[in-house]
Amino acid sequence: MTDETTQEPCAGGCTGAPLPRRGLLTAGLALLLAPADALAAAEPAGGQVPAANASTVKAPNPKSMRPQPGDTFAYLSGEAKDQKVMAADLKAGDPPRLVYPVDPATGTVRSGSRVNQILLIRTDPAALTAATAPRAADGLVAYSAICTHNGCPITLLNEDHRSVVCTCHGSRFDLADNGTVLTGPATRRLAGLPIAVTDGAVTVAGAFVGALGAAPSQQ
Repeated sequence: MTDETTQEPCAGGCTGAPLPRRGLLTAGLALLLAPADALAAAEPAGGQVPAANASTVKAPNPKSMRPQPGDTFAYLSGEAKDQKVMAADLKAGDPPRLVYPVDPATGTVRSGSRVNQILLIRTDPAALTAATAPRAADGLVAYSAICTHNGCPITLLNEDHRSVVCTCHGSRFDLADNGTVLTGPATRRLAGLPIAVTDGAVTVAGAFVGALGAAPSQQ
């Protein structure tokens, strides 16, 4: 099929440059087939850009949310797995217990993120430093259980009963003094978690204080 042309008359009887008939037909067809909503979107009414649809905003996953004030705790493993942590169950000199925060309203265990693994232990209240005591409750302290060196969970209590040791590479942290590093290779302290005792249960009293997880420079 040859590309026919047509001529467009102009004022004064002159003749303009030939225009391809096929191009005119194609352009007209495109306008006829264009969806009405697409054309409307090109020029919003009143010059306003439509707001984002609230239904498209993804709600946070409750299981992956950081500990929330008022959350209780559940044991991560062992015979008491998933049971609520009561303050009276944690004795001085016992090894640290790994726990997850729990939404008391729904029972959702916030186990969707490793950084929600929390270390709970009872220490000597008289030994707590000024930086640590306000976040403690009856000698109980809570810290992120993830070692800041390489991300291993911390489970071993040192013989001094106030520091814990990461069994992966030997880093040691002082739980009575704000999670300070006592022995490397870790270089960053553990993040602390403020806690309280409510009706006998250990509860979250605030957000983590400090950076979570392994330090990027040490990974």
